Amino acid sequence: MIKDKKLVAFFAGFSAFIAVFENFIPLPFPFLRLGFSNIPIMLGLNIFNFFEFSFIVLFKTVFSHLFRGTLFSVPFLIGISGAILFIIFLYPTYKLFKNYISFISAGILGAFFHNTGQILVALLFIPLKPVLFFGNILIIFGTIFGLITGIICNILYNKNILRIFYGSKTLSKN
Repeated sequence: MIKDKKLVAFFAGFSAFIAVFENFIPLPFPFLRLGFSNIPIMLGLNIFNFFEFSFIVLFKTVFSHLFRGTLFSVPFLIGISGAILFIIFLYPTYKLFKNYISFISAGILGAFFHNTGQILVALLFIPLKPVLFFGNILIIFGTIFGLITGIICNILYNKNILRIFYGSKTLSKN
């Protein structure tokens, strides 16, 4: 039990750590992120239950916004809504179809769910035209970055990198 809590804390902290450093990578739009902080989260799909998984995702989101100085602001509300949609749809989808989809599919789906949540909440605060324009950019880049994140997760998973953290229990998708 203690090992499980330590593992959840490790994955949450590692994901938040990566999220902070992603802020320093220059991108053409300030709201874009590469999504590398989602690598520990996606690898955790095979290890954690729904509540542990949710904690990791929400911790990363809150911590990264705290670091950016946007906690409880409009960008935070947009980000947390994307995280919640990501949790609600990706976790059950992956658990239901884990024998049929790879991390690549999960990365693309996760990016789509996350970006959809962000766009829907952005409509509450931002006029329609800019949301549609930037929403398209967000979906396109999110799909590309989700693909890249999924490829990295597949490589790490197939190299049995999770054995370091949790032993052989994590290596089966069942």
